[in-house]
Amino acid sequence: MHGDIILKFFCAHIVFFVIFIMCGDIAEAQFLRNLLQDDTDSTDLNLRDDRPIQELEEELSFEEIVCRDRKRFPKIVFEKNLSSYFECKKDLDRIQDSSYIDLTYRIRWDSDRLDLYLPGIREIYICDGSKLTKYEHDERNDPDWWMIARTSPEIASCVTDEIFIETLD
Repeated sequence: MHGDIILKFFCAHIVFFVIFIMCGDIAEAQFLRNLLQDDTDSTDLNLRDDRPIQELEEELSFEEIVCRDRKRFPKIVFEKNLSSYFECKKDLDRIQDSSYIDLTYRIRWDSDRLDLYLPGIREIYICDGSKLTKYEHDERNDPDWWMIARTSPEIASCVTDEIFIETLD
């Protein structure tokens, strides 16, 4: 009886393995290739996951990334100073509750951030301490590094082609 259970268990595993092999494309199954392949130092690039980089590209620095994406950053619409962080979060709760009325799609990322997805625009509300800031953005996702760079614009000194004219008194 004990041997019969072991035989059924062994047969079930063989059937499962055969079904797995038949359903999957053996030539594309990376782990099976590695398991069954004799030559581990293969130079065939079609069998390698880590293809060699033909050109060594220089990585961008944080400042270069911020300068590159700055025009895509959400724009500040208004800032409102409240008495405390607790009051700011209560105001976010109020904004979120009012968005249920018109069935606006919303995501409450944290207790201090709320995104409202309106037609063609996204409103972002963020509490930085007691200051509530509203941003507007026409894209669905935040640009890279925006959350870090948004409170410290002086972190990157971007070179621009703009000409600034100052009036002298």
